[in-house]
Amino acid sequence: MIKHLRTACLGSLLVLLPFFLSAREGFNTAFKVSLSGPLGAHFYFLAEEDLRPDTGFGHAEWSLSTFELNYRLTPYLRMGTGYMLMARLYRSDGLRNRYYFYATASHAVGRFTFSLRERFQSTYRHGGAHPQNYLRSMLSLSYRLPRLPLSPFVYVEPFNNTGYKGRIHTDKIRLSTGCDYRLNPQNALQLYYRYHLFNVSDPLNYRHALGVTYSHRF
Repeated sequence: MIKHLRTACLGSLLVLLPFFLSAREGFNTAFKVSLSGPLGAHFYFLAEEDLRPDTGFGHAEWSLSTFELNYRLTPYLRMGTGYMLMARLYRSDGLRNRYYFYATASHAVGRFTFSLRERFQSTYRHGGAHPQNYLRSMLSLSYRLPRLPLSPFVYVEPFNNTGYKGRIHTDKIRLSTGCDYRLNPQNALQLYYRYHLFNVSDPLNYRHALGVTYSHRF
């Protein structure tokens, strides 16, 4: 049954891909490798490499390298801080440094899991006059399918610009849906689709995006 389900999902993506590619608002993809594991009592690390090809799929346009430390206060509450190096490849003006911290609360009701994450991030662009600061609130819902290693999910995430000596305003809203596939207790794959509502121009994200993430837990 799992084999047939994977085949159906892949076939659906191949059918829908031309519509994403032809979207006037733009389309891109993301390929990520994520490594995580414990460092001690309640402390964990996360290291990720995220590659974003250009619209012509000729080469990688962006490289996002992340290292994070987080602390599990309770089974339902986690806090963390991290650093991300964002490099726009083949462009001398594309280097950005991002620092962030967050708190995530989750609650399970049967096979459903509700999660709320509040994150503050500050991004410094090389040569920029001042950093861009955002508050990002992500509300997500996932469902663990019975007798299958699959967990579909949806989430919404507004990007609220705190402004530079100004008022807070929403620059974009990210809507996403996808599915986690547990290969075994240490390895997983995630496939997702994202849609962005923009109020400002964004050099990193397009209106539509498909992404694949491979995760390994030590």
